[in-house]
Amino acid sequence: MKLLLDEMHSPTVARVLQESGHDVHAVSSDPLLRGMADADLLLFAAETHRAIVTENVRDFAKLISRRATLDAPHPNVIFTGRNRFNRRTAAYPANLIAALDHFLRQPPVEGHSWVWWLQAPS
Repeated sequence: MKLLLDEMHSPTVARVLQESGHDVHAVSSDPLLRGMADADLLLFAAETHRAIVTENVRDFAKLISRRATLDAPHPNVIFTGRNRFNRRTAAYPANLIAALDHFLRQPPVEGHSWVWWLQAPS
């Protein structure tokens, strides 16, 4: 599974996951994607067959809902809760890296057009 890491997340997350053999692209490291509208990021993720990793639930949930109304597929989305993966704590980004690595090694969901709330590995 290929991931697109939304720009609120540290590019360190993508780099460490890449070093572990995962295909992760960080929006914050790509000048063409930085600052891109969420609707355009959704299209980019669809075109590149990547699941979006974001904590921007409000905007992406609206975009997904609109596509569902049109009976249109959307790229897979992994939501990272702001409290669970708080970017202002010492645990970040290691906790997000561990959770995504676990998710990628043992995907709990498959198929297309799914939404998943990421959990810390147990």
